[in-house]
Amino acid sequence: MTGAGLVPWGLLREGESSMGRGRPKRSAERRRTGASPAVDPGAEISRLRRELEEARALLKQVELGGSDAGQLVLAKRMASLEEERQIARGHAVEASLARSKAEAELKALRQAIHQASGWKGWLLRKAAKGL
Repeated sequence: MTGAGLVPWGLLREGESSMGRGRPKRSAERRRTGASPAVDPGAEISRLRRELEEARALLKQVELGGSDAGQLVLAKRMASLEEERQIARGHAVEASLARSKAEAELKALRQAIHQASGWKGWLLRKAAKGL
């Protein structure tokens, strides 16, 4: 019994389901990487090897100081690292000041709770013991 969307058993092509006949299924690798299967893996590997060798050569030039452009890149990177270090130091100082302020406020609050009088003071002290 076949209807408009139904296919008899055994008549499906590989990769097809009876529910969505017009669209072939994608392979699991293609779904993960998003790459098309037409890319030659050997060509991709050789391209990546060339890029790696170029990067190593540039790094060696920068290390040996043979390139003014390399020295400029290195100087810019050192300047940005120094700036980031100063920013981090500023954040550390601000955090230290905020901690000191919070500790002073906590000390004042504990002292106020300890000095509170009457039954409200008693309740505050009782609640503070639980903390």
